[in-house]
Amino acid sequence: MPGSTIAIALEGAELRVNLGEHAWEKHPEHPTRLRVHLVLTFDYRTYHEQPGGYVNYDPLRAFLKRLEGQPHIAKLETLSKQILSAAFTMTPATRVRLHLSKPDIFPEMDGVGLIVDVAREDFA
Repeated sequence: MPGSTIAIALEGAELRVNLGEHAWEKHPEHPTRLRVHLVLTFDYRTYHEQPGGYVNYDPLRAFLKRLEGQPHIAKLETLSKQILSAAFTMTPATRVRLHLSKPDIFPEMDGVGLIVDVAREDFA
């Protein structure tokens, strides 16, 4: 049975990024709207042993905002690896759940996206 955990959720971030493989997504003057939901899970004890007794998520939030100025990325999978890498580099998270969604791609859908749930030891 796993030990006790605590999680931080960064929910509902909405970014404008140069992202996608469709022809209409490849125009930098019209970046793609992207919704980001991140849940970072920590070992309960490790979390509270951090300076100040908590994990500072501000650097990760700033990283997400900087994605808005990045060059075009074709695939959500590529972007997800960048975000996961930042989450594991900037925090002592043991697991990260990331949900990326592009809400404006198809009119008959609320969004198209990718959900990744990965443990630190499995991330490559």
